[in-house]
Amino acid sequence: MTTVIRSRDNALVKRIVRLSEHGRFRRDEGTGIAEGWHLIRALIDAPGFGREALQAVAISEAAVEHRDVIGMWSRLDGVPIHVIDARVFERFGEREGPNAAVGLFALPAHSDGPELVSRGGLQLWLDAVQDPGNVGTLIRTAAAAGASGVVLGAGCADAWSPRVLRAGMGGHFALRVVATDLEAGLFERFPGHVMAMERDGGESLFVVRFPENVAFLLGNEGAGLAPALAALAHSRVTIPMVGRVESLNVAAAGAVICFEVLRRKLG
Repeated sequence: MTTVIRSRDNALVKRIVRLSEHGRFRRDEGTGIAEGWHLIRALIDAPGFGREALQAVAISEAAVEHRDVIGMWSRLDGVPIHVIDARVFERFGEREGPNAAVGLFALPAHSDGPELVSRGGLQLWLDAVQDPGNVGTLIRTAAAAGASGVVLGAGCADAWSPRVLRAGMGGHFALRVVATDLEAGLFERFPGHVMAMERDGGESLFVVRFPENVAFLLGNEGAGLAPALAALAHSRVTIPMVGRVESLNVAAAGAVICFEVLRRKLG
């Protein structure tokens, strides 16, 4: 039986807490936190990540005998495993049950926004989307629709924070996610059409033609898309609405966009 960590002052416990709470530590260490077995499995199964990307797994003592944990042992061969007292574990995760585990993993080395943009395909470019749930949902939705990547501009929530990863439900491991400034050079590098999503006044999403390579600019939850960025786009597009509401949530808008593109591809 692995020795159980029972001290809140243990170095590993303090490290996990820092990585969970502070983006600066994640960036400095190049390490992310995958909470729960769903994310850990998604990471293990993902090309470009895999088991070799796992630096360690921490499990609550209260969950060690859970069937989901027992079923994962063979998949964690060679990965350092640490069992932590449930009361200590709840500092950064659920103390018991199937999700009482966290994986420490190496963040992807790729951080080159221009390189991703040059690849084309379907992409979402986010301008100051601040809510972690919205950012994670947009990443998940883009992955489900077969997008090549999501670009996070200035002011967006940290793509690799635990809250965004939870909302992404493994989408981070299915496409490229980069953070970079949405400046004019990026628009010039994209080998297709960049469409600015506007609340009203643009061409209808349901009639506009999509080229093979298309990127959609989505703006802040309250302020919308910055006018300077909208001016750099090739066109402005609007999602038609007939109900008496002011606008769609940005994550809902992203879902409509991604699956309208996919619907036309599938014919």
